[in-house]
Amino acid sequence: MKRIVQSVCLSCAMMLSIAACQANPQSYPSHGLTWWSVPLGLSWMWQLQDYENFKIDPEIDVYDIDLFEGSEGSAQSLIHRLKSANKKVICYFSAGTREDWRSDAGDFSDSAVIADGDMDDWPGEVWLNIANRDVLENNIKPIMAKRLDLAAASGCDAVEPDNVDAYANTDETHGIISADDQLRYNRWLSDAAHQRGLAIGLKNDLQQLDALVDHFDFAVNEQCYAYGIECVDYQGTFLAKGKPVFNQEYYTNGREGEIDKSTFISSACRYFQSVGISSLWKTGYALDGVGVRSCVH
Repeated sequence: MKRIVQSVCLSCAMMLSIAACQANPQSYPSHGLTWWSVPLGLSWMWQLQDYENFKIDPEIDVYDIDLFEGSEGSAQSLIHRLKSANKKVICYFSAGTREDWRSDAGDFSDSAVIADGDMDDWPGEVWLNIANRDVLENNIKPIMAKRLDLAAASGCDAVEPDNVDAYANTDETHGIISADDQLRYNRWLSDAAHQRGLAIGLKNDLQQLDALVDHFDFAVNEQCYAYGIECVDYQGTFLAKGKPVFNQEYYTNGREGEIDKSTFISSACRYFQSVGISSLWKTGYALDGVGVRSCVH
């Protein structure tokens, strides 16, 4: 989920970076499809809002942006601009919540959301009830399939489905969703993305890394360094299999789950570089591209 509390840039040298971005695509054995095989060592930027003055940095390999806003404008879309600049594009959408400001929010049935399942820190978001098999198959999955269709048609190289750890957020989901419910849904998301020629990243969901590493192409993590030993979980899973981990750390006032800028530069960045995690640090939790510091090569 979008983590706050509880719930790298490792740039290649220019020639290596270019080669990495052009890595051979991965294949889908039963369908003959291919998608981007995401290499280690790419620099990234994660910006999900405030695109009015968006600038493309020539030093950044991968941009992770909002699917809906990024696809607006067809040939003039942000995705098109990034692709024209030879950037790889990861497209973000929430796969585990209904966001009331999205254009397809009205497509979710009343039974698709968990009663009293509002996200405490994110107004307008309610957890989806992926434990209800009938609703999942006939309402939730078709909506997510359309979002994946949009991502493929818009030119996204990969997708980042958010909020795929509902089972672990029992304070908000009230224990309705089991770990098995989540595993089945996350594996379906992976298959559905690959069938459309899209790479897919696993967002957080640390408790299921072992079970899902072979289904996902990369990981997106928040605050694994600030929470102590969490980053180590990626070393034996995604990183061990040559799959990249894109991390972001935060700071506001030094509460739990945050590290300050000096700690990021002097300690965290050194660790991230040693294990191969591509990391960013920023002030505040708004993913607006402001106050971002990368772990530079």
